[in-house]
Amino acid sequence: MGAPRDEYQLRLEGRAELLEPARERYYRLVLVLAESRWQERLRRELPLLREIAAHQDALDAMLGPALRRAQAESWPTSNPTVRCLYEVHSLHEQLVRDVARKLGRGSQESLGSLMAALEDWLVTIPREIPPHLRASTALELLPDSLPALREAAAFGGFLEPLFAHPMLLTGRIPFTQAQRESLNLWWPRGEAALASVWRRLSGVDAKGLMVAELRKRATLAPSRPPRNGPERLLHAEYWHQEAWARLRQLVLARLAPLAPEPHEFAPVLWWLFEREYVPRVRLLPSEALEDCRAGLIEVAYELWDAQRRDIPDEERWTPARWARMEEQSWRADEGRTGADGERVRDVLRTLIQQHAIGTENQRGWKDSSRLVPLVQQARALIR
Repeated sequence: MGAPRDEYQLRLEGRAELLEPARERYYRLVLVLAESRWQERLRRELPLLREIAAHQDALDAMLGPALRRAQAESWPTSNPTVRCLYEVHSLHEQLVRDVARKLGRGSQESLGSLMAALEDWLVTIPREIPPHLRASTALELLPDSLPALREAAAFGGFLEPLFAHPMLLTGRIPFTQAQRESLNLWWPRGEAALASVWRRLSGVDAKGLMVAELRKRATLAPSRPPRNGPERLLHAEYWHQEAWARLRQLVLARLAPLAPEPHEFAPVLWWLFEREYVPRVRLLPSEALEDCRAGLIEVAYELWDAQRRDIPDEERWTPARWARMEEQSWRADEGRTGADGERVRDVLRTLIQQHAIGTENQRGWKDSSRLVPLVQQARALIR
């Protein structure tokens, strides 16, 4: 039989067993934090931080009520259990102050949250990572509990079934309305989460060699479901890059020979998702797109859409399409359209010449450096 419990152990109703291990853990951590090279030492004591954090909720639930009862009932500090209770409280308060000061945080935070913040700070200290420690460091930096990693992993899980199969780039955009809306909502969130995770890795990897190795691995298609943090990142990054490559091709196919600038792809893509099914939807100007540029892009799309192979002839050169093209040509002609404007005008010139062959208009058509006259001439020829 074990030693009989004293009166105050009994009053703590079985929770006194938490005190002695907590006192030992707290005291060890206080000593480490007092050292001159405490960061280096504490990096080797991460299991101690995790052990404190793991027991903190139970200890917090016991410590406050026990202290209030001890003070209200004047429990004697000569009793070992009562003395241990007060020592644990004193060490707890000292740790809160010391850790909060070292992290530059408020001392009103709970010790549990401070332990989590301290561990994360220690784990993310910039350092040189030798090759044999890259895998273990990536695991340490990317626990499954990391919010940005969970968000990135969910993003990858959303993208995989959408882009796991070949996609016909020149047919109708191959997504349902619900899928298009979900993509539009997910994309900025997923990209932000991935960027956050990569920044976390880059902030630690002083020479960038671990990050470079992971990015190289992210170009390879995953061969199995991800099982840990680094694999979840690689899975999400691969499907993000695969999805973006497909979507970029989808945009380029619809606007050729116009080539959108990198910063234009996202607004143009989301516009195309709507425009392909609702012709009246306009590409609005924004920080990424001037009004004249948006008009030119719309003209390029109309020219592609009218000549695609998968629509009936009666849907090609409708009065509504010509009205849209002329309206957008006026927008485009309001500014400088540069090389892309000339390429779009070349498409119209070729169209005019093709339809003028064998007609009275073959020798009478007039070239122009503006879109509106070319659209008007093409409309007169194509009935």
